Amino acid sequence: MSIIMAILVFGIVVLVHEWGHFIAARKAGIWVEEFAIGMGPKLFGIQRGETLYTIRALPLGGFCKMYADDADALTSKDESDEKLQADPTLKEKAFYSKTIPQKMAVMVAGSAMNFVLAFVLFSLVASVTGINTTIIGGTVADSPAESAGLQANDRVTHINNRRIFLWDDISFETMTGGGRPIEIGFIRDGTRFNQVIVPDSITDENGNSRYVVGIYTTPRPGMIMSLLTPPPEGLQTATIGETLTDGFMRIGFVVRSIVFTLIRLVTAPSTVIDQIAGPIGIGNMIHGQYQATVQAAEAAQASFGILALSLFLNMASFGALISANLGVMNLLPLPALDGGRLLFLTVEAVRRKPISPEREGIIHLAGFVILMILAVFIAYQDILNLI
Repeated sequence: MSIIMAILVFGIVVLVHEWGHFIAARKAGIWVEEFAIGMGPKLFGIQRGETLYTIRALPLGGFCKMYADDADALTSKDESDEKLQADPTLKEKAFYSKTIPQKMAVMVAGSAMNFVLAFVLFSLVASVTGINTTIIGGTVADSPAESAGLQANDRVTHINNRRIFLWDDISFETMTGGGRPIEIGFIRDGTRFNQVIVPDSITDENGNSRYVVGIYTTPRPGMIMSLLTPPPEGLQTATIGETLTDGFMRIGFVVRSIVFTLIRLVTAPSTVIDQIAGPIGIGNMIHGQYQATVQAAEAAQASFGILALSLFLNMASFGALISANLGVMNLLPLPALDGGRLLFLTVEAVRRKPISPEREGIIHLAGFVILMILAVFIAYQDILNLI
C-alpha cells in the first residue's frame, strides 16, 4: 500500500507540473503533440483533439511534447513534415515561432502550478491539524535557552535579525548553524528582547550529533487549533487567513531550505550529502510514515475513518513538500531544466537573436547527462541508506 501511495503522490505532483506547461502552451496557441504521465514505453494512449494523452511504464516523470520546440526541429519539419506541408499554418503553432514572453510563460507555468499545489496542500493540512506558531511552550532544564532567560509564552519573532513566522525556522537555523551563536528576538508581555544563545551539541542513541537550544512547543500554547475542531480551553481557532498565510510561509521555508542546501552542496558537500534524497529515498520516507501512522492508529484503537484521514494528511504533507521542491529545482538555471531554457531565452532577449540551436542542443544534452549521473548517484545513496 505504501508503494502505491508513493507512486500516487509522485504521479499527482508530476501531473500538475506538466499540466501547467500544457495549459500555458494551449493559451499561447502552441500545438501540444503529446501529454504523457510517466516515462519509457507507452502503456496506454488516447487521442483527444490535437493532443495524444498517454500513460507510460515508468511512474516517475512525464512530459508535455510541444510541436517544434527548437529551431532545428522547425527547420527539419519545414522539409519533411507531411502535416506541415499539407497545412502550412501549423508553423504558427510551433513553440519556437512564439514570442519570447510566451515561451517564458510556458517554461515557468510548470513550476508555478507546483507552487499552487503546494500552497493548497499546506493550507489544507493546516486547516485540519492546526498551526504551530513561534510561541515557546517551555525550556529544557540547564539548557542554553533557560540560561538566556527564555520562558514559556515568549513569542520568537527574529532569528539572526531575520523575521520568522514558523517554528520550523527556529529548528532549521539551530540545526544548520554549526553551533554558531544565534541571536533570538522575542516578545514578552508586549516588550521586545534580544538574546544571543550558543547551541549545545547532543548525540542520540544512534551516534548522530545535532545542535539544540533547549526550547519546545509542548505543552503547546503556540498551537492554533484547526478550523474543523473546537479548541481546548486556552487555545484559539485559526482563521482562514492564518491558515492560508501558513501555507504561503511554508513554501518560503522550502525555498530557503533548498537554497541553503545547494550552497552547502558546493561549499561543504560532506555536511549535506546525507540529507539529499531521490525518489527511492522519498519513497522509503513515505513507507516509514505510513507504517508509523498505521501503528499509532492501531495502538490508539482509532476508527478506520481516523486512520484514513491521518494517512491522507501525511501524504498531503509529503506531496506539498515534493511539489514545492520540484517547483524550485526546475527553475534552477541548469541545462535540460526549465530554468535552463529560461536562461537561454533571457540571453536571446538581451542579444536580440537566438543562440545557435546546435550549441544550445549540445549544452542541454551535456546538462541532461550530468543530471542523469547525479540521479544515479542519489539513487545509489538512497539504496545504501536502505541497507
